[in-house]
Amino acid sequence: MRKWILIIIPLFFWSHSICSQDVVGCNQLLEDAKEAYEAGMVELVPDLLIPCLESGGLSGASRQEAYKLVINAYLFDYLPDEAGAMMERFVDEFPDYRAGEGDAAEFALLLDSKLRERGIDPDQEVAEVQEEETPVQPQRQPTRQPVVRPPFEYGNSLGFVVGGNISFPQMVERYSVGDPSEDDGSFGMKPGFQVGVNMNLRIGRAVETSFGLQINRTSFSYAATPVSFANYEYTENEYRLQLPATFNFRLNPDGRRVSVYLSMGIMGDYLISAQGSGVRSYTEMLRDVEVDKTDIKDSRAALNLSGLAGIGVRIPLENSFIFIESRYAAGIFLVNKPENRYENQDLIWLLYHVDSDFRMQQVSFMAGMAWNL
Repeated sequence: MRKWILIIIPLFFWSHSICSQDVVGCNQLLEDAKEAYEAGMVELVPDLLIPCLESGGLSGASRQEAYKLVINAYLFDYLPDEAGAMMERFVDEFPDYRAGEGDAAEFALLLDSKLRERGIDPDQEVAEVQEEETPVQPQRQPTRQPVVRPPFEYGNSLGFVVGGNISFPQMVERYSVGDPSEDDGSFGMKPGFQVGVNMNLRIGRAVETSFGLQINRTSFSYAATPVSFANYEYTENEYRLQLPATFNFRLNPDGRRVSVYLSMGIMGDYLISAQGSGVRSYTEMLRDVEVDKTDIKDSRAALNLSGLAGIGVRIPLENSFIFIESRYAAGIFLVNKPENRYENQDLIWLLYHVDSDFRMQQVSFMAGMAWNL
């Protein structure tokens, strides 16, 4: 007898708490769930409301609103499978519901997709429901809805990038076949290009990390007057394999159209090839001396590292986005090898060119497209 009493008493209190929750507690839990949702604590909403939905503690407009809160919480928390399963239950219980202007875009898209799976045209049904149930429409408008971030813009993505660049080396120390103090040699800018792929990984609400792999063509010039009777213009072209890694910080993380972001990071690069050429001219009426493209890879550092900073914008599409970015790269180490300064005889004796010590600076203008993973 004592054994049965120990079993029956807990069951009595458990059933009493469930009934109390169904009658009174679920309405309070619905209010608590609204406050949690509006405060951004979306992970609490399912735990608060799903027991009431399963036990029948909510009905009518309150039950409908509870379903919508749970579905929006799953969408906000990037749980598409859970959101889809809950939407199936919602459509089963409320087959005549159609998304209104106050519903989040992601909720509306998911609802429409589930209706189409059942052979129902959401647009046609909306018109019919509005005519027949006009007085019920205000119940479909949530009292308050936070902005839900578009998953295609703020999720993980993979894409490609193309663009142009302008290089302007930074002089560290000038060298010359003549007197460096009298040689007014200076670097000049020339255009180049880059092409590659990049991947974005979301690590926070407004922060993501980005990795890339690209081929970069760098070009620049150097003009000098090493001796009083001659001057020259030297041109260099390099191809480098670059691996940029940045953190992207969104300035308007809740923006639903154009997203603006800042990026900061580093970039490692490996030299694939380097060529130098030029023309030497005389102050008198003498024929110019031309030096064809010469391999100078041994005179350049094979590996280098740069700091990166940039700003960009993203324009969302259906399941992808277009981005445009401007980026500044500042080299940390010397581009040339000082120990190999005088090894290329053609450039020294035919062109009168000697490498000065310099670091590379580059401004890039890029555009590309990325797809949601």
